[in-house]
Amino acid sequence: MYRYHPFYQPVQRPYPPTYSRTQPVFSYNRNYPPVDSNTFMSSAGKTLSLMDDAQKVLRRINSSKDFSSKFMKAAQQSNLPEVHKLLQTIGTKVQPVVSFNPDGVRLVFDEKLGQVDCCHLIVIVRWM
Repeated sequence: MYRYHPFYQPVQRPYPPTYSRTQPVFSYNRNYPPVDSNTFMSSAGKTLSLMDDAQKVLRRINSSKDFSSKFMKAAQQSNLPEVHKLLQTIGTKVQPVVSFNPDGVRLVFDEKLGQVDCCHLIVIVRWM
């Protein structure tokens, strides 16, 4: 014997629901605005440049033991000005927003398209 919660009655259907094969189950008549892909394309282009900057930072971290150890030491001491100073030596177009925790560092590269935030690239690198 099955017991149900006293506030929720079981669903009982005397017969299975029938669906028409000619029309979809949920048919909504929606009018969508015309598609303008210019902003979408511009945002993708800006994201590509953000990816180039992120790649520069990651290559520098990967290739330079001295840079990596200075970066980690400054981050572990919560010395944000030193971290930004080290990132400026790489020569990226966009300065990332940096946050760190005991596990690693989070770099957020973001760009605007006019007055609108068009794209964000988040890179998380672990050091523990």
